[in-house]
Amino acid sequence: MRVRSTHIRTALTLGVATLLLFVAAGWVAVEEARASPVVTDTSPSIAVTTTAPYTFDPNNFQMVPTNVTINVTVTDADTLAHTFSIVNWEGVQLPATADIPAVFAAHGTLFSINVTGAGDVATGTFKSPGPGWYEFVCQEPGHFAAGMYGFIAFGINLPANVTVTTASTGPGAAVFIIVGTIVALVVIAIVLGFVVGKREGSEFEMPPERLGYAEPPTPGGAPPAEPPSLPPSA
Repeated sequence: MRVRSTHIRTALTLGVATLLLFVAAGWVAVEEARASPVVTDTSPSIAVTTTAPYTFDPNNFQMVPTNVTINVTVTDADTLAHTFSIVNWEGVQLPATADIPAVFAAHGTLFSINVTGAGDVATGTFKSPGPGWYEFVCQEPGHFAAGMYGFIAFGINLPANVTVTTASTGPGAAVFIIVGTIVALVVIAIVLGFVVGKREGSEFEMPPERLGYAEPPTPGGAPPAEPPSLPPSA
């Protein structure tokens, strides 16, 4: 029984340690979500790369020259097709639930260009407006909602409250919750197995009289008989 209990305690310790590790991993994954750096670009050109998962790199530009021809280069480092599309709606950040086709239909497009897959490079130009900031998005279905957007400011700095938050590179909250739940259930199962096993094991313990000791008295009853004495050795 001592060996069995030792194995159970060891398994329980490992299970708790694993659960704590997953808690730490989930905390790190949350901490990895941070504001993307802002690029100050005073040249009449910008370069953007589309990367997985659903990200523009960089995704914040400021102090881009006003009222000049802006040269745009978009490189697709992902395996999916994307667009780099600037909404012609100054000073507005779209909600995460925005209907992107409806937004562009209502406000128009300041500039848009598309890339078709990994390794594709597209270039284009547009005339920059006067001072102000705008949001650019990917118009492919579902990409904006997944976080593929950014901001560009002409002649001014971006407001601090419109920087994009990059997606976490950790396992993600959903994976953390699922795995953490599984580990917790395993720990609970080990604990229950230990308790049940200990109770069942008590049924097979050797009674005291088999070991040469008197059986404990029963409350309210007669004292137990003394075990027979062994004959003297010759």
